[in-house]
Amino acid sequence: MALKIQSTGRRLGYFSFLASLFILTQSLWAAADGSTSRLEIPEPSIFLTPEAVSLTVIKATPEDLGFRSLFDTAWKALSGADGVGSNFLYKAILTKIQGDDSNAFSTLLPAQFVRVDSLSDESDEPHPTTVTTISGWPGIQTFWYMMQDKGSDGTSFPKVELDYATLILREGYEDPTKGRVLTRLDGTIASFPSTQKAEYAVQRFQKGEVKSPTPEFGELLATLDTSHDTYGILVNRRGSALRLLRWLNKGDVDRAEAAVGKDRMKRILDTVQSMTWEGDLVSDDEVKFIVRFRTTTPEARTELASMLKEVKAVLASYGRAGKMETSGLDNELYVNFEMKGYREMLVGYIDRNF
Repeated sequence: MALKIQSTGRRLGYFSFLASLFILTQSLWAAADGSTSRLEIPEPSIFLTPEAVSLTVIKATPEDLGFRSLFDTAWKALSGADGVGSNFLYKAILTKIQGDDSNAFSTLLPAQFVRVDSLSDESDEPHPTTVTTISGWPGIQTFWYMMQDKGSDGTSFPKVELDYATLILREGYEDPTKGRVLTRLDGTIASFPSTQKAEYAVQRFQKGEVKSPTPEFGELLATLDTSHDTYGILVNRRGSALRLLRWLNKGDVDRAEAAVGKDRMKRILDTVQSMTWEGDLVSDDEVKFIVRFRTTTPEARTELASMLKEVKAVLASYGRAGKMETSGLDNELYVNFEMKGYREMLVGYIDRNF
């Protein structure tokens, strides 16, 4: 596949103002047009790599009651003079999409987020690929992508031309742990740790290649019910289990480590060979998970179950955990678990970022 690197530099006066005006105009047009166009949502397994150690998928549909509840909470937090959000432009845009009395977030669905972490023999930290598809209102994703090829000073980032896509080498792209190589694939926005990983994924995307590059990942993927709101796979290599948990919620992991012992947690997690999960958002505050661990021995399974009960008690002490039920057979542990506290986290996020 031919590669050609381009580097241009120019400044755009009043770019932020024009960008704001453009998205506001687009939102008004979308509301008036009543368009029902949708972006095609790609199969997540397309973005797997031979070095993949984890796959995380989150998806939402307009019919999903859990996400509707979550979006209602977000909408109420943003709306009105007393809303926690302070950015008047965001509020104006979201209001105009559907009107003052309706939830504008619902127009964004269906949507999907995918994260794949790769860990090669040469790397100390996982290299992330992230893929986002906002299918319900393609204009938002198109506009966001248009704004990503320039830095805060208006200078264009370097680009790499592939046969089927243009890669934007955003600031920090030299560090593969940041995942700053950006492209668009039929409307879907994807960020990769390197141009090599991007080229590999683009080729799979063009061919519609959904088969896992490795048998181990393929076998684990075949055990999952992918109709859930979230599902995923972890293959534990060189501490990747703990790294994934930190990415999901560093604060929860830090508190758990402090309670059960950092060395003990690492030792027990090192006995985990793989983990799969399926989960559903049942309200704006709670997700129910089914988690399956494969450990090295039955003894390791027993020790893992004991530690997880201690972790659950820690999380429950500050409102982050509900019920937990465990069962096991040989070296496999099955866990039904309720995670709580998402309502407070969402409102806090809106307060900080809008």
